[in-house]
Amino acid sequence: MDPGPPSDRPRLVGWAGPLRRYSPVATFVAGFLFDLLTMQRIDAWTDLAFQLAYLLLLTALLLYQQREATGVWAPAGLTAKWWRYNVDALHFLYGGLLSAYVVLYVRSSTGTSSVAFLVLLVCVMVLNEVPRLRQAGHALRLGLYGFCVLSFLNYFIPIVVGRIAWWVFLLSLLLSAAVVWRVAALLVPKDAEWRSKRTWLFAPAAGVLLLIGALYVLRLIPPVPLSVQFQGIYHDVRRDGDGFTLIYERPRTVTFWRRDSRPFARRPGDRVHYFARVFAPAGFSHRVVIRWEIQDPTYRTWMTSDLIPLDVSGGRAEGFRGTAVKANFLAGRWRVTAETDDGRAIARLSFRVEDDTGTDERAWDTTRF
Repeated sequence: MDPGPPSDRPRLVGWAGPLRRYSPVATFVAGFLFDLLTMQRIDAWTDLAFQLAYLLLLTALLLYQQREATGVWAPAGLTAKWWRYNVDALHFLYGGLLSAYVVLYVRSSTGTSSVAFLVLLVCVMVLNEVPRLRQAGHALRLGLYGFCVLSFLNYFIPIVVGRIAWWVFLLSLLLSAAVVWRVAALLVPKDAEWRSKRTWLFAPAAGVLLLIGALYVLRLIPPVPLSVQFQGIYHDVRRDGDGFTLIYERPRTVTFWRRDSRPFARRPGDRVHYFARVFAPAGFSHRVVIRWEIQDPTYRTWMTSDLIPLDVSGGRAEGFRGTAVKANFLAGRWRVTAETDDGRAIARLSFRVEDDTGTDERAWDTTRF
């Protein structure tokens, strides 16, 4: 192929530097887009197999990168041809895993619970890209690796055992620590200082695992694998064969897009119904608590009015359907939170109750689930 006029060569060389510099970012984004387009249910075994394969490939890359850096191993033949892309492959795998975690954890979170965990995720990604901090080498990469392992096991183990609980998270945390500790041991050459070197390599990952453990104690880790697929406030919810008919007041012109009773216009005898579709994996069972709260108009604080338990069983792709009803309620600002029995919010819905003094016939719309 003709390389082009000599005057074009400096221009091509000038483009090569930035392209090479941003290639890790490009591969990271490619991994994110790939996972976003192919992600299915959180309990889809095809997706889980891909994520597990990504973790195994990450482990292999980390081990061989360390062996190459210490001179124990050198790529040869066809391997050498492809090995020059090992850093790009590492970023692609991290991008695929972290994008999966973003999708799955956001689906299962609301409010500050998602923000806190996503801030941690973004901070770890940024630290991994800062050139000065990357001088820490495998110690920093092992911290990100530990984050990925625990993020995966945090929903994989509940899917396997069929429930979420504090001891399930503790099991995930301990297994993650054991995996990272073993990988750290394999990365360190067996010399007189291998024990201290292993501890130094493991330290960043230990810090990440402890931080995630603290977020769990503070109830800031989203309750994967549970997620609310749909929720709404209605004037009535009726069981209709194998489905539910949701009845709401026809929306006003200014809120024509509404498909539920928000704001809730209250007349004597009305009851407010909260309807939700909660996804849970097959074979999964858990008690979800529906928390009703009203806002104090003076201090702007939320006061719990009722706690209504809702036993959820998994398996349906459309989610478990349930409703909670409240008969005695005042006008004002309300919110309903679907949360786990240990107080972690799955979804939250705010609405206002307004007194309706009208006596004319109300127009109703319906939707069915």
